[in-house]
Amino acid sequence: MYIKEELVSPFFFPGEQTGILLIHGFTAAPIDMKPLGERFRDWGYTVSAPLLPGHGRTPEEMRDTVWDDWIEEADKALTVMRETCQRIIAVGHSMGGLMVLDLATQHKIDGVVSVNAPIVYRDPELHEAYYLLGKQEYVYKPHKDSEISVTKEGLPHFSYLKVPVKCFVSLNQTITRVKNELSKIKCPALIIQCLEDQTIHPSSGGIIGNSIAHPRKEVLYWENENHYLPLSPARNDLAYKIKQFIVKYDLD
Repeated sequence: MYIKEELVSPFFFPGEQTGILLIHGFTAAPIDMKPLGERFRDWGYTVSAPLLPGHGRTPEEMRDTVWDDWIEEADKALTVMRETCQRIIAVGHSMGGLMVLDLATQHKIDGVVSVNAPIVYRDPELHEAYYLLGKQEYVYKPHKDSEISVTKEGLPHFSYLKVPVKCFVSLNQTITRVKNELSKIKCPALIIQCLEDQTIHPSSGGIIGNSIAHPRKEVLYWENENHYLPLSPARNDLAYKIKQFIVKYDLD
């Protein structure tokens, strides 16, 4: 039996002078990044996974937040990490992947890893969410009847049953902006995209990779995995791929 408060809580693992900032996805919570965080902790890294404003509470509370609120929380986590860390690699899943790319365009981190970051949705209608503004406040997620779910391997996941339309529009507006600013990224970048992702179109990975002008970049297409790679049976392989990236570009 999982308790909501435990799943949505931010976590911090003190370690050595290389830090890993972990950012969860839209309407989700830090628990999605906990398996990665524990592995990085075991390797000696300092690990921080904040809870983004409006997340882990209620959709009604989230409705009063936008991208600027979410990125501000990531900035706060970075400020704390800079007190003890010489280098920080930001790793984000889904919307969190877009967020760490945004941080990289602002030169606030030393390395960036995006996992299934949204640029193109599988469902084209999701790009048209702004048409719902003023008509309805929320969109319910199909085939979801509980905020807490458990993977086949027993790993918990938390996300809202409904999405505030205003927040989704804010996310979509940011996708457009960040996509146009990816050429500003100057730090090493690892872009990971699952080919069986049913939420984000696999073309997103290539668009991000091709838009980053910096030569120290890699695009990894992950076969036979869906959107939630950090919670999948391949989560340990994911951690090792990120560690290899860190070592390769002398970020360790």
